[in-house]
Amino acid sequence: MSQARSPKEIAFLILLSQTLTGLTAATLFFYFLDLESARSSLIGSTIAVLTSLHLLSVLFNSKTKKPKSIVNTLYLLEALKFLLTALFFIGAIILLKAIFFPLIIGYSVAIFMYWLSLLIT
Repeated sequence: MSQARSPKEIAFLILLSQTLTGLTAATLFFYFLDLESARSSLIGSTIAVLTSLHLLSVLFNSKTKKPKSIVNTLYLLEALKFLLTALFFIGAIILLKAIFFPLIIGYSVAIFMYWLSLLIT
């Protein structure tokens, strides 16, 4: 019988799975297309990992214990996560000249892994 994992361990495993999935997508883009596509895919998955990291770090630092307050905090953090994601995408496209398709694919696979991990745990 396995021992239950701590919330911080679960959070670490979620971020690790997102990172590994993002690296896999970038490797596939490099193999089938080129370095620039791989770079763009890696930027997309990094956006997903950074926004997840931000959400989880704020959540773990929260002192709120009432269920209603926890739910409200989660809603607020998810809204902030969407805003950060949009800002990162704008920066990636304008400043880093990322290619849109690999960027969105890298982001999508990492976000998919985030939600899949939440379902599994």
